[in-house]
Amino acid sequence: MKSDRTTRARSPQTTKSATVEHILQTLPDFPLVSFVIPMYNEEKNIRKCLDSILAQTYPIEKIEINVVDGNSTDRSRQIVERYRARHHNIRLLENPSRKTPKGLNVGARHASGDVIIILGAHTRVKSDFVEQNIRTMKAQKVLCVGGTQINTGDTYIQRAIGKAMGSPFGIMSAPYRYRRRANFVDTVVYAAYHRSLFDQIGYFDEEKIIAEDAEFNWRIRKAGYKIFFTPKIVSYYFPRANLRKLVKQFFRYGILRVNVVKKHLDAIKILHMIPAAFVLFLVLSGLLTLIRPNVAPIFWGLLLLYGAFLIVASLYTGIRYGFKYLPVLPFVFAAMQLSFGAGFLVGIFKSHE
Repeated sequence: MKSDRTTRARSPQTTKSATVEHILQTLPDFPLVSFVIPMYNEEKNIRKCLDSILAQTYPIEKIEINVVDGNSTDRSRQIVERYRARHHNIRLLENPSRKTPKGLNVGARHASGDVIIILGAHTRVKSDFVEQNIRTMKAQKVLCVGGTQINTGDTYIQRAIGKAMGSPFGIMSAPYRYRRRANFVDTVVYAAYHRSLFDQIGYFDEEKIIAEDAEFNWRIRKAGYKIFFTPKIVSYYFPRANLRKLVKQFFRYGILRVNVVKKHLDAIKILHMIPAAFVLFLVLSGLLTLIRPNVAPIFWGLLLLYGAFLIVASLYTGIRYGFKYLPVLPFVFAAMQLSFGAGFLVGIFKSHE
């Protein structure tokens, strides 16, 4: 008689692996892929986004495009309508709330595909983007995959912002922007999800103002599934056009990130807290300097250290991408990091923008 140990129940992780393998075995060679693209006033970018999807190496009849509009007031809707008239696989949906997670859910619920890819309207993708997503999903036996984001731009300052965002000194907690090695990760940008994930763990959180993709990916990992990153999956991102818009964007990112932490305490990382801690110490030491002059060396010391960091970060990025961006890189790095840190601190007490 066999030992009872040979019939012992498999571990949860083994069970998950078997489930994933079974799901992927039923996936066709060319599964239907549904893009979900939230859009609001993107007349400058939506053409590039749609053209890049329509130019995929993947069979076009196996691609569905769901653009979810948040009541755009520019020409975005008219542009998509013209594309829709020429391409039967494009659908224009409505998101009157203008909230990103609601728009994502509208698109995901209307999606017909076996695989759902989330994409930004200000993004375009490499010609083999879909092909690489499907290939990676099958090869790595995972239900969620994603790739690298290459920043581009039409103006000098926009390209400089892109170079800073793509530097390891820029957004250290978003390694998909600069990572060059394939690996299992916590989160990815513009992920491709097997449809079964939505059936198992639900949709994007609409109740709170939150970093909805990071929170959704946290739930994927919490449910026992893996997320795989590979630099072979490439998207191109158009950053904000100026420092004012960049500050507003990263202040919002800080609030959204801390809201994820408030919902899931174990989602916090040291890299998320460093900008907030620096801003807090800088503000407190600056205020104390006004009433206790002996604190001034601490305040000026922090500024000096941060100034040195900005110089090193800018030189490194200049060596990597070109010294012509060097004059503005310190200001770009400071705009991203300080506004994120301030937003994170504000988000502790205030859950909205």
